[in-house]
Amino acid sequence: MGNTCVGPSISKNGFFQSVSAAMWRSRSPENSVSHHTNGESVNEVAASEPESPLPVQNQPPEKVTMPESQAKPEPPSEPKVRPNPVMKRVGSAGLRGGSVLQTKTGNFKEYYSLGKKLGQGQFGTTYMCVEKATGKEYACKSIAKRKLVTEDDVEDVRREIQIMHHLAGHPNVISIKGAYEDAVAVQVVMELCAGGELFDRIIQRGHYTERKAAELTRTIVGVVEACHALGVMHRDLKPENFLFVSKEEESLLKTIDFGLSVFFKPGEKFNDVVGSPYYVAPEVLRKRYGHEADVWSAGVIVYILLSGVPPFWAESEQGIFEEVLHGDLDFSSDPWPSISDSAKDLVRRMLVRDPKKRLTAYEVLCHPWVQVDGVAPDKPLDSAGFFFF
Repeated sequence: MGNTCVGPSISKNGFFQSVSAAMWRSRSPENSVSHHTNGESVNEVAASEPESPLPVQNQPPEKVTMPESQAKPEPPSEPKVRPNPVMKRVGSAGLRGGSVLQTKTGNFKEYYSLGKKLGQGQFGTTYMCVEKATGKEYACKSIAKRKLVTEDDVEDVRREIQIMHHLAGHPNVISIKGAYEDAVAVQVVMELCAGGELFDRIIQRGHYTERKAAELTRTIVGVVEACHALGVMHRDLKPENFLFVSKEEESLLKTIDFGLSVFFKPGEKFNDVVGSPYYVAPEVLRKRYGHEADVWSAGVIVYILLSGVPPFWAESEQGIFEEVLHGDLDFSSDPWPSISDSAKDLVRRMLVRDPKKRLTAYEVLCHPWVQVDGVAPDKPLDSAGFFFF
């Protein structure tokens, strides 16, 4: 049995010493859950597209083969956090003349041609694009400058690009090709992940084992550990932010969307409430948190990988927050009685509400269930119980 922890080597204080102190910064507090990503849009679209907030995914999951968990719909006494994705974005023409990237870039249209639309975000649209010189396909995340109303909006875009460059080279982090800016938009050209979302692949495969869940956990938490070692907190880990590069069986799984990510110093605490309802850590809702919040979010994903449902949910967003703050983990409903004790031990230790007692990402990678050739059994799990988010 393997007993070597997976992950990059780290120094005594848990960080690579090469991280520049000049890159650290903290975010100003906000009073709402931010469900947006720094979205995309092309020049013409950026100039005319109306701004519309993303819908909040707050419907309870539909179970196929296993009973639903009991929700507690009564509103929580704390904290009363409401999503307000359009806060401070009304009544302004946005950034037009000023520079976002603060450097002169080439003309995007000289190097790339746009293809089909891939997705929509609060700030614009993502398209497939083709590099004219090579014919290679990429994803183009085009951000409408008119929607960058505040200096924080502009800083978010700069920081997202900076973080992607900072994490460049990790095999499970989406790679950035380049960034371009003109009068109306910023275009970020990235690796194209055409293999679909994590859970879609599980459902399509039809055969899914606890050992495979452990392998996926190793990949996901490996990214978290690498981010933390480099002083980056993702802050929006969820299944839809993990995509396969291609539809091939052994395709790499990539982490995407660093729009809410931040650099952090050892011991630094944040108070802006960001993330997605099912995956947000309790200390985030209490407005005092550090990088441990990413481990909680990863723990929620592991729970779903094993059971097909999130550990904390309710009929409303406020109800979900109440469950996150005070709800109990359910290990009695199917399929949990047939899942190994080691897997349940890992989930419990990742979903400890006290961040000081929660496993670190590095400790998760050292857990016997996660290890290569570890104790995770090659026993089928019922992937029919998975639902779409």
